[in-house]
Amino acid sequence: MLRRLLICCALLSLVLVPVLGAAQPVAEGNLQGLLSAFTSYTDLRVRSIQQSLEILAATADAQSANWETMKDLLGNYQRSDNGFVVWFVLPDGAYYTVDKGLMDVKLSDRAYFPDLMAGKQITGSLVVSKSTGQRSAVIAVPVKKGGKVIGGVGASLFLDVLSDQIDSIMTLPADVTFFALAPDGLTTLHRKTDRNFLDPRELGSETLKAAVNEMLSKVSGEVTYEFDQAAKTAVYKTSPLTGWKFAIAFNKAGGK
Repeated sequence: MLRRLLICCALLSLVLVPVLGAAQPVAEGNLQGLLSAFTSYTDLRVRSIQQSLEILAATADAQSANWETMKDLLGNYQRSDNGFVVWFVLPDGAYYTVDKGLMDVKLSDRAYFPDLMAGKQITGSLVVSKSTGQRSAVIAVPVKKGGKVIGGVGASLFLDVLSDQIDSIMTLPADVTFFALAPDGLTTLHRKTDRNFLDPRELGSETLKAAVNEMLSKVSGEVTYEFDQAAKTAVYKTSPLTGWKFAIAFNKAGGK
């Protein structure tokens, strides 16, 4: 997984260097390159975790449904990356994490839980992690034995950490930002991490509210709005993997 991420970072750098240049302002025509890089990096991150979980779920250790048997295997995977917490859940919702073992709460009340126990993969369900308190995106795959779902192995991807990683790689000028929205409008990623999990339609700007509603109703496009005392333009596209709307926004010339 780390090798794939390093390759992704290298490819992203190849995209961003000609787009950004040294201390150059981002031109409107360069936004599509930035948008593609932002989307591709995030999708690769999510898909890489998903593929690793698929491999773990197919092991005899995971299919034992015994935490003592599988905890070293899951622990080794978690230690390969500090951006998420790994867990195993039983059909009754009881679950174990690598850091804390058996938790005193259950996952059966999570919106994604019925789908996971029905044999479906979960890709990016938003939660505040019960074990860490961090704003996270859940990636999980069912563990099956004899054709029956006996549990699920998952990772809660820390979105604030991911936002900071993306910001570090992209090194955008101050008047350019990135953000992503879940299908329900909640912010999943933002250059300003304190805006993660906020609904931008509730931030007091009617033009921003209209722009978000337009973004949620279309696959891709361009919107304009006013926010943070500036007139802004954003280009956006939808990830087929997560369904999130990825956007790059910049201050319009002559704006407030």
